[in-house]
Amino acid sequence: MKMQKKRIVQCGLSLICAFGIALSGMSVHAEEVDSLEDKTSNLQSQLEGINQDLVTISNEIAETEVKIEESNNEVFRLEASLQISRNNEEMQYANMKTRIKYMYENGSDTLLSMVCEAKSMGEFLNRVDFIQNITKYDKDMLENMVKVREGIEEQEAELKSRQQELLDLQSQLDSEQAELQAKAEETSTDLATVNAQLEAARAAQKKQEEEAQRKADEQLAKKAQEETKQASASNGSNTSAGNNSSNNSSSGNNNSSNNNSSNNTSSDSSNSGSGGYVIPSGGLTPSKGRIWYNGHTETYYSQKVLPGGGLAIPGRHIASDGTIRDADGYIVLASDDYPKGTVVETSLGAGKVYDTGSGSGNIDLYTDW
Repeated sequence: MKMQKKRIVQCGLSLICAFGIALSGMSVHAEEVDSLEDKTSNLQSQLEGINQDLVTISNEIAETEVKIEESNNEVFRLEASLQISRNNEEMQYANMKTRIKYMYENGSDTLLSMVCEAKSMGEFLNRVDFIQNITKYDKDMLENMVKVREGIEEQEAELKSRQQELLDLQSQLDSEQAELQAKAEETSTDLATVNAQLEAARAAQKKQEEEAQRKADEQLAKKAQEETKQASASNGSNTSAGNNSSNNSSSGNNNSSNNNSSNNTSSDSSNSGSGGYVIPSGGLTPSKGRIWYNGHTETYYSQKVLPGGGLAIPGRHIASDGTIRDADGYIVLASDDYPKGTVVETSLGAGKVYDTGSGSGNIDLYTDW
């Protein structure tokens, strides 16, 4: 089992080295993905800000249009008032001209006679005052109408000036709105481009990770296969030396003992290695030193390396596929996940846990390979 643990540690170190090589390449894609994600976030923030500005400008444009409409109505009202004032002014002016014309046409004698014909001083003064009042009334009315007209004209001019300012503001807001819309379209296009680049970078990163995992698995399997071959070669040499020593030490025994020893040696020789066993191709084999099966990894350790004398396996024997089995036909297993005596299904059939030290998530099959 110590040899098996050492092999697992070596495989783990190989896997770490493979991952280290793969990660050096994956870091480039990771940096690209991070950079593109930052760009996407920035563009989204910019687009949100632009859309908010568009909402604000749209509200300002709507308010300006309302003010322009109100200004147009006020101008229309002032123009109507101005027209009425002008008409009144013209009428008053015409009346005044008529009275002046009458006085000129009839001469001053008419006015003088009208005053002199007064029968009393009071009537005289009243007629004089009447003539003065008529003249003053015409003058005051004309001056007042002129003031009214001028006031309306000033209001109209001021309102039209304000109306022009509102129109200029509306034009400016429309221009800003057009610029923001163009900027929003440009930002949306940039965002779509960056999103496409981000998806491509993520796909490339995922593909590289999968490729790195595949290479790591291949390297691990290759390493395990090489170690299995080395262990098998070393075990074959040790077994050959042990058999020669056993034969030499038993040469002084009787013929019956010699024949039995010869027969045992021949039997062991025929079952050694994988060539003498019938091993299903779909499961664990000497050439596939590590596989995944039924939620766990499977490896094997050989009795040629670890005789396992202390395992106390009842009816221990070598099956036709080269696995070590007990009297009930269960394959002898080593597991750190199941207690001893637990029956576990493996790629070569049902097995029973007799040993530990396989590592978590892994099951060791005891073999004669």
